[in-house]
Amino acid sequence: MTMAPEGGKKIIILYILKILRDYTDGDHPMTQAQIAEKLKSEYGLEVNRATVKRNITDLIDAEYAIEYREVYRSRVNKKTGEKEEDVIYTDLYYAHDFTEAELHILIDGLLFSRSVPYTPRKKLIDKLGKLSSSYFNQRMNHVRCMTADSPQNPQLFYIIDRLDEAIETGKQVRITYGHYGPDYKLHPGLNTDGSEKQQTLNPYQLVANEGRYYLICNNDKYDTVANYRVDRIMKIELLDTPSRPVSRVKGLENGLDLPEYVYQNLNMFTSPPEDVEFVVKENYVPLVIDFFGKHVSFFEQENGDYSCRLKVSREAMAHWAAEHANIVRVVSPPALVEEIREQIRRAAELYGMQGWQAPGFCP
Repeated sequence: MTMAPEGGKKIIILYILKILRDYTDGDHPMTQAQIAEKLKSEYGLEVNRATVKRNITDLIDAEYAIEYREVYRSRVNKKTGEKEEDVIYTDLYYAHDFTEAELHILIDGLLFSRSVPYTPRKKLIDKLGKLSSSYFNQRMNHVRCMTADSPQNPQLFYIIDRLDEAIETGKQVRITYGHYGPDYKLHPGLNTDGSEKQQTLNPYQLVANEGRYYLICNNDKYDTVANYRVDRIMKIELLDTPSRPVSRVKGLENGLDLPEYVYQNLNMFTSPPEDVEFVVKENYVPLVIDFFGKHVSFFEQENGDYSCRLKVSREAMAHWAAEHANIVRVVSPPALVEEIREQIRRAAELYGMQGWQAPGFCP
């Protein structure tokens, strides 16, 4: 048998660990003999079973996530002639930090992200795939990252990193905020003199919503809460000045309850939440639950329709109700009803339906 060179002996334990990580999981365990075969085929090292067992024992003692089954075997000690019981480790596999199902969830989230640029997104998906065994990676060949069919901000990760630092240290940031033009490029907002408009923000929280990243913050010129699309931030500078305390921002006086905030500010609109009531047919109740979860109270009406009541941003509700105007009828508050009527009237004009008006609407 060709033995491993001295340098090889020292790193056999690392090779065994890599073999277990790359080639095993709960469905694909290996025996000590199979590990020895891999050492030979992958690294050109020929080792006996005792060497494999000794290194595996060291890995287990070092608390690496290695699962195994113990098999007890009787043998005769050649020196003493006495019968001894030996323990063999078999069905060995590495217990990866993430299950395949968990990795699929993470990868699916990246696949449908509209904020993360295409190239970094693809690299992140490849990295996630390597957190499991090669068997999972083989199935990853069937996963395809959506192409870069929407505008991309190449500085996204850098901007997120700076915002994280600002939030952690309680500092303000100065940004240049842009908008996408028909050339699919970001263009900075401008002042009246044509110079780039800069804004000073007090950042409080980053949140992912509807496939995009938003910054919940306060524009230092105002006293209200605001949401900024992170992918539209073109330039960012971390300032030395401390952020305005959350308690001094209208709408956040009692702190930022993130789940409640995201629900009340559907699609990240920031107008103050109000009591809203709308009506839908019974078969559309699941759609309402999909959007608003358990925050809605349902009341069945005599005709079988359902009255839905909740507290939500009026601006967000106007947008959502107009989007679902064919199935949703808002009944209160009156100002919201009139706002939606006006939206529908303008939409009718865009489609050449001049003179049309929503039922009950008085121009």
